[in-house]
Amino acid sequence: MINPPILDVKGNRKIKVITEPLIEPVTLAELKIFARIDHDYEDTLLTGFIVAARKMVERYLSKKLIEQTLRLTIDDWNSDIIELPYPPLISVIGVYYIYEDDTTEEYDSDNYYVDTNTSPGRLVIKAGGEVPINSDRYYGGYRIDYKAGYGTAATDISQNILEAIKVWATDLYEGRADVATTPQRVKLLLRSDWNLRR
Repeated sequence: MINPPILDVKGNRKIKVITEPLIEPVTLAELKIFARIDHDYEDTLLTGFIVAARKMVERYLSKKLIEQTLRLTIDDWNSDIIELPYPPLISVIGVYYIYEDDTTEEYDSDNYYVDTNTSPGRLVIKAGGEVPINSDRYYGGYRIDYKAGYGTAATDISQNILEAIKVWATDLYEGRADVATTPQRVKLLLRSDWNLRR
């Protein structure tokens, strides 16, 4: 299932999650131990709270945790460097032109390289490379599919982030907390990651 687009601060870009993570970084058993829950009849509810808490932590940090596939659609390719939101960047799957009839054509990967050492990661047109030009479609004419996240396992993520997910999920369970408000305990746990969230 493709999620609704996330509006990007740069205005002419939209981001969608194409493939959700295969696992959640916090298991149901781990949350139940943390929250001191000893029954099973609310397991489905708790599982939903884990997913919600993970997504809220990702939104707060502007990062992805477990590996996911993202799709960035842009109107204009006006730079030799395209920053790819929601680091850490793992890899670029492909770059595509989107034409007026919604058909696509892949942009030659020989024209660019991928920089995963910066945050956010970047797609960089090589010196002498050909910048993509789409004269057929003026809005949403370029698409970049890429993978982002710390890795495929919970052990790839810092303990503070894992604890923040548990705290937020427990708050949702115990008080049906306002999801628009980041709990103070979560902010404290995520302080160091938040300072490096670009």
